[in-house]
Amino acid sequence: MNGAECACRTLEDLGADTVFGLPGSQNVALFEALRTSRLRTVVATHELAASFMANGYARASGRPGVLTTIPGPGFTYALTGLAEALLDSVPLVHILIAPATGPGRHFQLQALDQKAIVAPLVKRVIDVVTATELEPAVRSAYALSREGEPGPVVVQVPAGLLETDLETPSRAPSPDRDVPEPDVGPIARRLAAARRPLFYVGQGANDGADDLLRVVEATGAAVVTTTAARGAVPEDHPRVLRFDRRRTAVLNDLVESADLVLALGCKFSHNGAHGFRLHLPADRLVHVDASPAVLGANYEASLTLAADVPRVLRALLESVPEGTREASGWSDDEIRSWKDQAMAVSVRSGEPRVRGYRPPTPEKFFASLRRMMPRESCLVLDSGLHQMLARRYFRVLCSRGLLLPSDLQAMGFALPAAIGARLASARRPVVALLGDGGFAISGLELLTAVRERIPLTAIVFNDGRYGLIYNRQVNAYGKSHGTLLRNPDIRGIAEAVGARYLRMSGRNERRLAAAIRGGGVTVVEVVLRSRGRRRLRRAASSVASRIKGWLLPTPKH
Repeated sequence: MNGAECACRTLEDLGADTVFGLPGSQNVALFEALRTSRLRTVVATHELAASFMANGYARASGRPGVLTTIPGPGFTYALTGLAEALLDSVPLVHILIAPATGPGRHFQLQALDQKAIVAPLVKRVIDVVTATELEPAVRSAYALSREGEPGPVVVQVPAGLLETDLETPSRAPSPDRDVPEPDVGPIARRLAAARRPLFYVGQGANDGADDLLRVVEATGAAVVTTTAARGAVPEDHPRVLRFDRRRTAVLNDLVESADLVLALGCKFSHNGAHGFRLHLPADRLVHVDASPAVLGANYEASLTLAADVPRVLRALLESVPEGTREASGWSDDEIRSWKDQAMAVSVRSGEPRVRGYRPPTPEKFFASLRRMMPRESCLVLDSGLHQMLARRYFRVLCSRGLLLPSDLQAMGFALPAAIGARLASARRPVVALLGDGGFAISGLELLTAVRERIPLTAIVFNDGRYGLIYNRQVNAYGKSHGTLLRNPDIRGIAEAVGARYLRMSGRNERRLAAAIRGGGVTVVEVVLRSRGRRRLRRAASSVASRIKGWLLPTPKH
């Protein structure tokens, strides 16, 4: 057995089943070992897409995504995916080939200090020096990527070690560490004493979704989630409140009316804390997270617990006293009132019109999409205006049912991440939703999906612009610059790569539903039309000038 075969065997023992990456001169031995292994190899069009695929796989499954790249350009292409994983707490293992070195020579091929470059973007870089270190390095990286706050870990391996013969490693799995049961007594007592508990749920609770639902129903708590945890309690549940980012003031009012806020598995990052506009009184906040570094980082709490959230939820189920729900001060009518306030949107002038729908609103489109997608489906978003609209109007009905870049917001994420998500859960329908700008970045990953026979539906919002930035430019300056696109023929691209094509309207919902539930790759084009914000601004300016003329006295000469 050589080093490459050892790495593949170790990944198999750890439960990995898929590796994303591209072959290159320095990792041909690894790809030969992958060919004869039980691991599925998915070759993307470039390493950025491969890193997004690994992200999607990990976010959909909770298991580490595995990525491999050559040094130099393969490494640098993948950096954005590692940064996404770090900021969004996603477990990744990156097997990275080290640049070649030789004594007495400067300016060598691909001579980058990869460790120095990548260290700020990952939890740890593990350098493998000898072939015997390879197996323990892979095992350590796999475990570390999931410990505490999940994140990416790099194993850097010299290319020569992949071809080095070594003894057959043991196939025994890594031993589980003896982790004591969390002491939830103080939290259970706070819950029992609370009359208006509010659960603020982050993605650390996703693996405990079933127990979370039971605890919610046992306590009668109201539930708010971060975007990454949406669906941890289905959003058609009567106790779940969905907040549009423009309604943070209402969320703060809700927090003020609660007598306990139990934060579960959220680190209160920028997006998780509504741009840090969320107000959380320390005397009411109880914070549970697997990472001690998260506790108290942005919000002080009266009680904290560093522990695995799913284990905490299991323990709480056994500790919540009977009759807790009956003592809840949240009435059904009050929760419904909060729901109405949470999603009330008074100004929709910045939203585009969706061609083919009556009324032609994003709200109508997403209600239709929700009906077309089975309950257990997963929607994967890109960065841009479509993401904001989906977060506002799409209801998530299962755990890990909405995947998106959160605190890095890299465009081009959705399509490759959806491929990874589909591979992570083969029986679960996956829909990628992206804008035309994101499609220009990663649209050729349709080739990967078709070649790998990965059933997938990709919905492209086509408005001919970087819609979110265009709106901001026009609002601020009355003009746009650099945000108008000249889009290719999306139908032609779909047909060229062997995918089906559908131009969406409210009249062909059945065809979309069939595409989502069926096999193959389908590209769905949704044409958007601007509401003419520039004309509105000019009209508003003209009206303002007239009013000013009426109110001000005419100067005398």
